[in-house]
Amino acid sequence: MSNMSRFFDQNNLFFRFMGVVGDLILLNLLTLLCCLPVITAGSSLTAMHAVLWRMVRHEETYVARDFLTRFRRDFRQATLSWLGFLLAGAIMAVDAWASPSLPGHLRLPMLAFLAIVGTALAALAQWYFPMLSRYENTIAGHVRNAASLAVGCFPRTLCMLAVLAAFAAAYLMYFIQAVPFLVILGIALPEYCCAWIYDPVFRRLDGDVDARYRPVRGK
Repeated sequence: MSNMSRFFDQNNLFFRFMGVVGDLILLNLLTLLCCLPVITAGSSLTAMHAVLWRMVRHEETYVARDFLTRFRRDFRQATLSWLGFLLAGAIMAVDAWASPSLPGHLRLPMLAFLAIVGTALAALAQWYFPMLSRYENTIAGHVRNAASLAVGCFPRTLCMLAVLAAFAAAYLMYFIQAVPFLVILGIALPEYCCAWIYDPVFRRLDGDVDARYRPVRGK
């Protein structure tokens, strides 16, 4: 095959890379759009992870169809779960807002406590929504399992939090310049990176099945 033929081969590295970028852009736009009412953000994040499963496993992916199917399917449970996270976040925000009025010797411990709880909630959510996108269980069951994985796979949890923190810091430091990137890839790209981190754990849990629970042949 000539160099020109290899360049235009749909299976070469360049076209595969551009295909992933295109899928992530579409996925990010869908995720943002479905997060706009805020109350539906949990279902949107769950649907996003359902698509990311297939992408990191190099499976055939129809981004819009798969996203919207899972968005509708998991809407009730994901929304109830998201409301729980929102309530916890709101309580922490009120506490943080009120902390300057505390005596000096209590202010720092309170802020440290809120930082620890906030980090724990972020770690829990980072395992919870991928699990919700993958497995059938009660909300309490998903919370228990997500907490177990967050602690039991702590190095992976730490890596995912580091990825999210790095992107968040960049967005805050360069907010004006980052707005176009946020619209195009701001949510899907960091979570795509996280999907590569958590996927090996779920592969071990799943055994030899793909993201649609079909047996993987040839293993």
